[in-house]
Amino acid sequence: MRIYILRHGEALPKDDPAVRSDAERPLLEEGIRRTRQAMEGFLKLSIPISSIFTSPWLRARQTAAIAAEVLGLSERVFEMDELAGDRPIEDVMNAMTQHAHLKDIMLVGHNPQLSDLGAHLLSLSTGMQMDLKKSGMCAIEVERLPPKRPGTLLWMMTAKQLRAMR
Repeated sequence: MRIYILRHGEALPKDDPAVRSDAERPLLEEGIRRTRQAMEGFLKLSIPISSIFTSPWLRARQTAAIAAEVLGLSERVFEMDELAGDRPIEDVMNAMTQHAHLKDIMLVGHNPQLSDLGAHLLSLSTGMQMDLKKSGMCAIEVERLPPKRPGTLLWMMTAKQLRAMR
């Protein structure tokens, strides 16, 4: 199974007076543009994605919608409550196990959760660290879910690197 982890694009700052809660922060226009361009670069890799799972928080849902539009997967986007930015990675792992029959999935969410999840999939411990940048993405291959052995990092790219492939 390959898991493609995509961090949401650049969003309205937490301290903006228009922000009522962290869960309701929308993407900035620049975040929308850069995410779309990053997904256009990802599209050039011709990687088949079976489903996109997204955090219920607004900026992640917007990022997932952009990815789905560019990849032609609008009917294959599903909210996963466990991807909310305040949930532990154990919750995400349990939720992912329900979709272990899928071959290639994309997860869209927030840091530090996604970076912690990627590090956990690669080490099966909490000692490793990753830093997934906004609109950045990584690909991790695991034999099964839940994994019994550490996964393999296939690649990790920033949004700028993905955009350069367009």
